[in-house]
Amino acid sequence: MEFALQGFVSTFADKADSAKRTNKGTVSDGTLTIEAALGGRYVLQRTGDGLSGRYTRGTTLDVPVTLRKY
Repeated sequence: MEFALQGFVSTFADKADSAKRTNKGTVSDGTLTIEAALGGRYVLQRTGDGLSGRYTRGTTLDVPVTLRKY
C-alpha cells in the first residue's frame, strides 16, 4: 500500500505495525480485511473491476472506499 501524499509505503506482514510499516491482511468468506499500519481497518469485497467497502478508524471515521487497478 502506498500513500503518495504522505510518502508512506507499507508492506504486509503477520501484524499491523506503524514502526515497521506493515499491514495485516486476512480473507474470510470473500471479504478482505486489512488492518492498516497507519491505523484503522479496511473491510473490502471484490467488485467487477476492483474492491469496494469501508474504512473505519476509531469511532470518528467511517467512510466508503473503492480501489481500482489502473
